Amino acid sequence: MKRKRKLLFVVVFVLYTVILAGISFFIGNQSARKQIENLADGGTAETFYAEISDRKNNFLRVTGLEINDINFRGDFVFSIDEETKMTWRYTEISVEDLDIGDTVSITFTGEIQETAPAKITHVTQIQLLEDEK
Repeated sequence: MKRKRKLLFVVVFVLYTVILAGISFFIGNQSARKQIENLADGGTAETFYAEISDRKNNFLRVTGLEINDINFRGDFVFSIDEETKMTWRYTEISVEDLDIGDTVSITFTGEIQETAPAKITHVTQIQLLEDEK
């Protein structure tokens, strides 16, 4: 009789574990699928304001301004590629028009890698906010 109870307990426990694992897998799979679809659609764009602290060719280092959310007040680095739109007063500009000390708005999608400084993986737009170019 004790043996049957132990066997029943083991069978119920295994079934319970398999069901929980299946539910967890399904929920995780659905979440991952939504994230992939969101990134494929361009992801959610976020914008913050910063001052350029260094520029080397197509790489910028910026420091977020105090008016930003606390998550965007630190130092960030990113590269500018041919898909990055750069404007000043609705006029296209080039990376050479950006100087150390300029105030810019940075719009990006995707992730920020938690390195020092933080690395933005996909900048979609840089807008120069200075009054004079």
